[in-house]
Amino acid sequence: MSQLLLHTKSRIGGKNADVHIYDNRIEWAREAHGIGWNITAITLAVVTVCISLIFMRPSFKTQATAVIPAAKISSIETKKDGPVNTKVTVITSGNTIEFRTSHDKAAALRSTLTGLAI
Repeated sequence: MSQLLLHTKSRIGGKNADVHIYDNRIEWAREAHGIGWNITAITLAVVTVCISLIFMRPSFKTQATAVIPAAKISSIETKKDGPVNTKVTVITSGNTIEFRTSHDKAAALRSTLTGLAI
């Protein structure tokens, strides 16, 4: 049974995500579709949904998820991203994922991920 090493919140692809790091994998899940509460976004969403319902069968996805096996991690990079955030980039054989988190959480995230890559 896998052991949960770290749970944190992050920004992935511009959306908030829950990140779970286990001793053998990284899992994350984020909202795939979200609409702000301004009138322009609501209007565009209504028009888009109406057009989609007319021309296509609707497919309502609520989350995007991914699982990255620890054995696939080839490197981990960090880079300051503004005054309060750091990007922690996980590079695998077939993918690159950027986790954007606060400076204070970035050190723990990198340390945990580095332990997986060894």
